[in-house]
Amino acid sequence: MELLKFVDMILVVFVVYMPLLIGKSKRSEESIFWASVISLVLTIIVLFLIKTGNAEFKEFAVVPLMMSFAFGFVAYGLYKLNFSWEVRAFSPITWLVLLTTIDNVIFRKFGLYYTSALSQKLQLLFWNIQGNVIVIALLCAFIYFLVFARRNVLQAVIEGSMAFVVSIIAGHIYLLYGLFNAILAQSAFNFWRVAFIHHSHAK
Repeated sequence: MELLKFVDMILVVFVVYMPLLIGKSKRSEESIFWASVISLVLTIIVLFLIKTGNAEFKEFAVVPLMMSFAFGFVAYGLYKLNFSWEVRAFSPITWLVLLTTIDNVIFRKFGLYYTSALSQKLQLLFWNIQGNVIVIALLCAFIYFLVFARRNVLQAVIEGSMAFVVSIIAGHIYLLYGLFNAILAQSAFNFWRVAFIHHSHAK
């Protein structure tokens, strides 16, 4: 039964992210915006079709938001030192709103619910993380690797790694503080991606 739930989760993930997998162009960052708009529509449909019974919205928490902000600065700062990004008009809304909402509804609200049988704590470096958070983070990393693999393998590995890190953080925050805080945390993490892109192109 638990295996069937996990297979269902995989199917939901690939249906929702299929526009991103198909629509990501090597030539235009803008294509990921339009693909994510379609993915968001699919996410909303899934939201109405699947009921988990979770109480997602808890009170706003400042500390995890600041932690995500700091993690994002380090992660994207290191990225920016070694690689350059393309920039398009829709990059901010894509990374700060659309993808954060899609990721958290699919990977946190449904993903962690569907893999609740793996909820025992595991140690990841110095941090105790629930097993299902790690499993979902690996799935998220794989999806983002596939999305960016059309550009080049090295960038795809880096984007997948970024997705893994933010998924671990957002998953942990979701379990402790709810969906709203997880979305804000991922937006805070991705803020630096947008900031570094626009700073480099403003020079």
